[in-house]
Amino acid sequence: MTDNDLAERRVLRQTEGFFDGKSPGVTLMLGAAFVGVVAVLDYLLGDRLSVALFYVMPIGLVTWNLGMRWGAVAALVSTAAALLSELAYPHYDLLPWWNGIFRFAVFLSEVVLLGTLRRIIVAQWDHLEREAAVTSGLRELNEVKDTLLHAVSHDLKGPLAGILGSVQTLHRAEQIGLTEEERTTMLDMIEQGGKKMNRLVDDLLDLDRLDRGHIQPERTPTDVSELARRVARELPGMESHPVRVEASHVLVDVDAAKVERIIENLLVNARRHTPAGTPVHIRAHGRSNGIVLVIEDEGPGIPDDLKEVLFEPFRQGAGAGGRGVGIGLSLVKKFAELHGGTAHVEDGEQGGARFVITLPGDVTEVPTELKRLQAV
Repeated sequence: MTDNDLAERRVLRQTEGFFDGKSPGVTLMLGAAFVGVVAVLDYLLGDRLSVALFYVMPIGLVTWNLGMRWGAVAALVSTAAALLSELAYPHYDLLPWWNGIFRFAVFLSEVVLLGTLRRIIVAQWDHLEREAAVTSGLRELNEVKDTLLHAVSHDLKGPLAGILGSVQTLHRAEQIGLTEEERTTMLDMIEQGGKKMNRLVDDLLDLDRLDRGHIQPERTPTDVSELARRVARELPGMESHPVRVEASHVLVDVDAAKVERIIENLLVNARRHTPAGTPVHIRAHGRSNGIVLVIEDEGPGIPDDLKEVLFEPFRQGAGAGGRGVGIGLSLVKKFAELHGGTAHVEDGEQGGARFVITLPGDVTEVPTELKRLQAV
């Protein structure tokens, strides 16, 4: 069931009652006015024409919109109004009383019938909405599964192809006269492919363990500025993007491995979504209760509508081109929250994307003589 179907169902459900959206007081006033009009007509017409049938309309109005309890009140009021209009004619002796009893029984039957019908319809709508919600959830899960399978297979095929190609080349090394330098290159390709596959598996496992609450931060005093410089220097593929690190040297009690993954994932995200040569800036500044880590690029930026869902698993930007599984930013947020911190994205000063990560922890400032700013 599509979102349009759900919207149509909501509109239809809103039109079930004659006066849905009105307050009970308004409905009661309309019902009372309706009864009064019918009673006046009943009195004016006398025994020339019976309008008793019209009493069922205000009773139905009140019952359908307010339930059987108020419907019973409307039936009693209608019966009393009809009885009074008949008692105004003295030649009727006991007949009006018997008519009143009969009418009340008929009106009450209408109340029970309409009230029961209304309950059945409401129950059916509730059942349909629950089924629609389940169907929508299953559809989203199926889409996530398809996205995950496509992305994982894509990310696995690349490293596997490189590994298989390198191994096949090494097997034919003597036949094709492979030099020692070329052998080393092939081995490096195998190692990089294996690391990529291992990283993908680790990301998926960590995402599952984080959702289950099976991971706790292992805090140690860490110089996040030096950690950021090392990651920027050693991360494969960042040669195409100049990275500048501006950070004060402070020791913060954080999980160094998780913070390293945060920086890696944000740098990989910047590399994937910005043209080659786009500068990336890393800033880390300590404060009294932790550190603020900012990674900003000078790329095309992120649309506002995508910012709200960017940290959800298996979400990718329009420029991803099918690269990546779409869990890197999700892990960034989850690792930050694991420390009791936050992660959000905003527009950068140069129009690109700025990711701001807060990491609470005990802070120990490094001696002044060791403080410096260093470009990578």
